[in-house]
Amino acid sequence: MTTQRDTRAAIAEAARRLQADGLLSGSSGNLSVRLIDGRVAITPAAVPYDEMEGDDIVVIGGPEPIVSDDRRPSSEYRLHLTLYAARPDVGAIVHTHSPYATTFAAAREPIPAVHYVIAPLLDGRSDRIRVASYATFGTQELADACVTALGSDNAVLLSSHGAVAVGADLPSAVDRARMIEELAGLTWRARALGGANVVDRAELERVREQLRVRAGDDA
Repeated sequence: MTTQRDTRAAIAEAARRLQADGLLSGSSGNLSVRLIDGRVAITPAAVPYDEMEGDDIVVIGGPEPIVSDDRRPSSEYRLHLTLYAARPDVGAIVHTHSPYATTFAAAREPIPAVHYVIAPLLDGRSDRIRVASYATFGTQELADACVTALGSDNAVLLSSHGAVAVGADLPSAVDRARMIEELAGLTWRARALGGANVVDRAELERVREQLRVRAGDDA
């Protein structure tokens, strides 16, 4: 059974890896995991990711933060708590300021389905990663805008801010954060050749079905 200490250590390790890979920088962005008791373990405010350890991770619950180990939670704790409340299927959240994804967020432009690997990020009713309406960082308005734009997808951009990926667990949320950045970079580079051809919704559904079959085979 995974303990709270194990989970906190895993969050810190994931944050360090994402920082090393350029998806996080300094102390920008944040990660969290929903704990078995319903509380949330989240990265702290103002702690550089390359120095972060499991003991730095803060545990929060309810509408206001509960400070753990003399650390304050990320300024985006409202976003995390609101997302968990809206999406019972979500067990982990990764919010990055990764370069290409944040470029699209700054332009307030959705990321289109330039590659079939976008399929797990979407719920079948969209063929692009949507952009939430702008709101000031750390506010409930931003949290609400994020939830509205995300819907039942697993990825969303925050206008003039960054990207958010969600998953059933931390590894899936991390993988999806990486995929958002990969797709944004691919879109950017394809435009140098005149633009990418977009994969249509019917093909994206076929990809999702293939993934479901493979998951069943692996089970």
